[in-house]
Amino acid sequence: MPITDPEKLQIAIRHTFNVMICRKCGARNPPGAEKCRRCRSKNLRWKRYRK
Repeated sequence: MPITDPEKLQIAIRHTFNVMICRKCGARNPPGAEKCRRCRSKNLRWKRYRK
């Protein structure tokens, strides 16, 4: 079910895509992470947002 309210849509997008993903093990990390919480790798990227 699509979200039509733009304010709620921004909250949902921020909650879903504001995470860092480890390129080595795929773990989700908080936005300010410098190292992976699981494997301690520094190879992180932002979660991709595709429209």
